[in-house]
Amino acid sequence: MTEIEYRKLLIDSVRAGDYSEKDGLLELLNICSLRFEKTNIFTRNLWNHFQEYIHICIVPEKMIELKKHADYLEKMIYEIYPPNDDYELWGVEIKPGAMPDIEDVSQEILFENIRNQIIEEIHAAKYMIWISVAWFTDPVLYQELLKKKQQGLIIEIALDDCDRNHNADFSLENDFPVYWITVQSYYQNIMHEKFCVIDLY
Repeated sequence: MTEIEYRKLLIDSVRAGDYSEKDGLLELLNICSLRFEKTNIFTRNLWNHFQEYIHICIVPEKMIELKKHADYLEKMIYEIYPPNDDYELWGVEIKPGAMPDIEDVSQEILFENIRNQIIEEIHAAKYMIWISVAWFTDPVLYQELLKKKQQGLIIEIALDDCDRNHNADFSLENDFPVYWITVQSYYQNIMHEKFCVIDLY
């Protein structure tokens, strides 16, 4: 099992569990990376097995918060550790580290209840939100972004330069950096990219 697969299994296991502070822990795990440290030191426990450590790495300012969940996190990591012929899990450590690599990020495709899912992701944002979308006319999402701006997050938006955006019930460019995109084409095409980058995910 790779580090990426193990991290995903850990997140899925916490999500499926009944831990009382599950939501807070999941938020933290989403900005953690996971690393295996394989050693050449015999465990003297299982025959011919070496010690292996698992490091949960998180940005330094979140380490204290993650360590509050250390007992439960260690219990889950031991529970899902796959048996193998070479290594035995010998310890779990929470260490300072960078955000997960882009390959670590899972994908979920939604067709229903999209607005609520977007709001959940906005609520979970800690550092920055970048948005690219053809049209932005939803006042509820606008208000959610304003709240995050007041918390100090960096928010930037790219939009199609069209009447629909300019005539919305609110003015995004009064509150956020907005990049108006005009597609240069023989046909009357629009800027139709739809994505949101949150905390560099």
